Parts: sequence; structure tokens; C-alpha cells
Amino acid sequence: MRRLCVILLCGLVAVPAAMAASRATGDGVLEVFHAYGAVTVNGQRGTAWGQIGKGQVIVTDYIAGDGQVLVSGADSTPITISSSVTLYSGKDLHFRVTGGRYRLRFTGNDINLSAVGVGTAKLTADDNAEDAGDYAVDGGKRVSMPLLQRVVSFPVSTTTP
Repeated sequence: MRRLCVILLCGLVAVPAAMAASRATGDGVLEVFHAYGAVTVNGQRGTAWGQIGKGQVIVTDYIAGDGQVLVSGADSTPITISSSVTLYSGKDLHFRVTGGRYRLRFTGNDINLSAVGVGTAKLTADDNAEDAGDYAVDGGKRVSMPLLQRVVSFPVSTTTP
């Protein structure tokens, strides 16, 4: 019985600490749901992950070694544009960026992503798509992807550290 109490107590302490570590003070959240068009995320710090159904993603890792960029599912060998820029294309691409400054530029369909931290995004819907998808910032209401390019910041407030 004592062992069970200790395990439960450890769980009660560890879970809130893990949740707090995933989002620091001043961080915001950008979520994109089933978007068709173009999405560019410029992260100043934080983490981003998701997938694209079909299309391409251009990854810019501004400072090598300050974070990690992982992309899987490319149809062909990634194209190295420069020492910090790589192009991936194909179907069902999955990506994850952890830490550091980064830029992700998506063009295609069924773009799903979550970015936590500090950054900006440029969003433009494909005007030929019947439903171009949605996005939300900082847990707010989902909004349709804009036909004209819209720049959004996360977090929404400008008083970030």
C-alpha cells in the first residue's frame, strides 16, 4: 500500500511539471488544420511538429546545432539549397523542429501543424480549394485560411520576454 501511495504521489508531482515545461511563460501556440495553400512559420524559439499530405516544405535552420530538425516521408532525396536550407517534397511528409530559430515554408495540401513558442506565420489559402482549412492562435477560435496573405503572431500579445 505504501508503494502505491509513493507512486501516485510521484505521478501527481511529475505530470504538472512536465506540462509546464512544454510551454514556457510568454509562449504562444499556432495551430493549422487541413490547410490547402501556403504556410510559412518563422519561429524565434520553441517547437513545431505536424505533417503535410502532399506538397513541399522548405526548412531553414538559421543556426546549426541550436535545435533539431527532423523530416520523414520525402519521395526523393532532399535537395540542399544552402548549408542552412533544405527542400523536401512528397506525400505524407512528417516534421518536427525542437528548439532554436527556424523557418518552415509549406506549399501543398492537407497541411497540419502545431507550433509552440514565439514566432510569426504567413498564411495564404489556395483559391481553388473548396475548403482551404482553418487556423487558430493561442487556443482561440478557429478561423478559415485567408485568401489574401495574412501575417499572425504567436503569442498574440506583444509583451513577450
